Amino acid sequence: MSKKGRILDRYWLDHYVGLPPFGLCTLCGNTGVIDTRNVRSPAGVFPGKYSEYCICPNGRAMRKHPAREDGES
Repeated sequence: MSKKGRILDRYWLDHYVGLPPFGLCTLCGNTGVIDTRNVRSPAGVFPGKYSEYCICPNGRAMRKHPAREDGES
């Protein structure tokens, strides 16, 4: 693993992993994609979307190897 990957892993583990027994990513719930479509800013704006990859290992793997549109991996 690269130095950057180790740094991101440590940061993610320190700040974004929920407490045991589940230990899910608190940003994406281990889906690898952050869904902010229904989030409203304090100004009342809906800036969200669904296609943002998370910094968790699942999100980074999805960013590196995105699913093909024809459904094949």
